[in-house]
Amino acid sequence: MIDIHTHILPYMDDGAKDTGEAMKMIDFLRFQGIDIAVCTPHFDPSSSSIKEFTENREKAFQTISTDNITLIAGSETGYHDLLYQYSDLNQICISNTSYLLLELPYKNFRSEYLLENIDKLMSLFYIIPIIAHIERYNALWKSKINIKKLLGLGCITQINADTIIDKKKRRTALHYIKSGLIDLIGSDCHNMSRRPPNLKDAFVIIEKEIGSSYCDLLKKNANSIIKGEMIREEIARPMLRGSEF
Repeated sequence: MIDIHTHILPYMDDGAKDTGEAMKMIDFLRFQGIDIAVCTPHFDPSSSSIKEFTENREKAFQTISTDNITLIAGSETGYHDLLYQYSDLNQICISNTSYLLLELPYKNFRSEYLLENIDKLMSLFYIIPIIAHIERYNALWKSKINIKKLLGLGCITQINADTIIDKKKRRTALHYIKSGLIDLIGSDCHNMSRRPPNLKDAFVIIEKEIGSSYCDLLKKNANSIIKGEMIREEIARPMLRGSEF
């Protein structure tokens, strides 16, 4: 099983505070049945450069030694106009693919403006955004139309496992999964206390409530993502870079 959204790497962001906690998270990911985890520390284009970010990410990787699971480099990149200063965004995409986990702004959210800029980002950089924890943006989550517009652009949608586990949010999330509006689930784990790895727990609920076929599709999608493969035939976006996995 693959966890597409994690904050395992220490000393990077509000995730693992040190190597010890990172190793505990890795051990628990394995306990949850995770074979591969994509490491997606926050990248804020307004506070550092891609060069600084990737250098710090490499240093963080060097503090970890594990044979328990395979760790893949990525980022959770905050959308910002400063991204347009770069010639490419390859180094912050999921390793060897064109998939970029993209966090949208929470303030001054205007869906039409954002959709236009996501389309611009895709056209300029030949990337395919994975919209991180789409349930956190009310203008998107409460509108099937806006989610469908994102999918129509060629974006990938991701929700957090907590959204399935939370009984108050579960019904909508499961409905959206059944409706084909959700492509991926990630734990978005940050620590071993308030936000631990919990992907398995979400899949147990999905299987029980709507069936194993939806679990299989979500897992297949994650596997395709790290291989740099298309997950929907109707995505007529640029060819994805192949992955070693």
